[in-house]
Amino acid sequence: MTSLPIRTTGQLGPYLKALRRARGWSQEQLGAMIGLSQERIAKIEGAPEKVSFDSLLTIMMALDAEFHVVDRRDQSVSSHDQGEGW
Repeated sequence: MTSLPIRTTGQLGPYLKALRRARGWSQEQLGAMIGLSQERIAKIEGAPEKVSFDSLLTIMMALDAEFHVVDRRDQSVSSHDQGEGW
């Protein structure tokens, strides 16, 4: 799966879901790995803004993914990496 700039929680939820599906996991399987119910995983994918950052990091670690913080003013980062056009 490619790297995408995430600037809103509306973009984060579908990306989390896509990562989970790319690994062939159900919400129940992901939840079991990190001690959450299937219902909780569904709520997190649907509304990640209502979850603590720590919980998001836990999910990202389970999905073998990570967050990157990029200063978009830094000209050493390509315009593609900055998500130009979003």
